[in-house]
Amino acid sequence: MSAKTTPLYAKCLLALCFFLCCSLSVLAQVEPDTVKRKPALPTGPPGNEQPVYTPPKKQPQVQPKPPVQQQPEVVAQQEEIKEEEDFIDKLYFGGSLGLQFGSYTNITLLPIIGYKITDKLSIGTGAVYHFISDGGISLHNYGGRAFTQVELFDIGDGALLAHAEVEVLSREYLILTSPSTYEKHRKNLTMPMFGGGYRQRISDKASFDLLLLYNVNDDPVNPYSNPVIRAGINLPFRR
Repeated sequence: MSAKTTPLYAKCLLALCFFLCCSLSVLAQVEPDTVKRKPALPTGPPGNEQPVYTPPKKQPQVQPKPPVQQQPEVVAQQEEIKEEEDFIDKLYFGGSLGLQFGSYTNITLLPIIGYKITDKLSIGTGAVYHFISDGGISLHNYGGRAFTQVELFDIGDGALLAHAEVEVLSREYLILTSPSTYEKHRKNLTMPMFGGGYRQRISDKASFDLLLLYNVNDDPVNPYSNPVIRAGINLPFRR
């Protein structure tokens, strides 16, 4: 064998050494995965940490409900009910009653229905009935009347009144035809009456009236003699 010729096993040994040297060089530059690093600590003074900003949560928006529009028919019915309630509240009823019994009997009924236009002014209407019995003879008078009243000013718990009315009465009366015989006749009378009186309030809506009236009609068969005194009570339809 020649001295210049390099044996094969020597070449393989050199190549292996070169590969190991290169591998060690690369491993020296890479940090092993098993090395644990300490977490970085803040280096600034305490209390200077910046607060973490948290955005506010959005509140759900409540949509306003649209106003409920009532139907025209419903509104009209409500207004009609309200007007009916107001009308009833202004109505009142009452009147006067006269009773006399014995050999001469006289029963007088004067019912009324009134309406207060204002707190001071009222109007009304009513019926009139008289039953008279004397010596076995009975007479019946009936009719109607319309009136108006005004409270002039207050006096204590009451008020001074001005009163005016017109009464239409079918008057039954007797005419002597002989010393012992009478005939019944009937006549219609229209009697305007004016005067005043006093109203005593019993409650907020109830009252008692005492009236002193003058009858303008001076017909001989007129059943009233001046002055005409009437007393009556007024009661509300709804308390």
